Amino acid sequence: MKFLDTNVIAKAFYNNPHRSNCQKEISKGGLTNTFVLAETFESIFKVTKDKERAERAVRAILQSQIMVIEINQNILFESIKRISKFNLDMFDMIHYVCALIEGCESIVSYDTDFDNLDIPREEP
Repeated sequence: MKFLDTNVIAKAFYNNPHRSNCQKEISKGGLTNTFVLAETFESIFKVTKDKERAERAVRAILQSQIMVIEINQNILFESIKRISKFNLDMFDMIHYVCALIEGCESIVSYDTDFDNLDIPREEP
């Protein structure tokens, strides 16, 4: 299973050069978390200024074959334990820990901060 990052999900819902590839990646399924969905809403709204589009995007992911895991105390604790070891901000660390805990084979993202981790990054 692959972990889908915010930028991949968001880019699937508005016009940009990556839209088609991101839509194809989402159609394959995968895993994400509730923070990604919140970030996705904000990202789409920031670009489009359209809250309804952002809401439809999040609803579409919730109704898709994408598995969405909730952030809990264990994930936060594990993220805090690792934060000083890696050059990631807290939200990216949470995404990385989710991918680790769930045994993801890769993190699908355009964010190069995910490079050189135990889980490889790939682009759609």
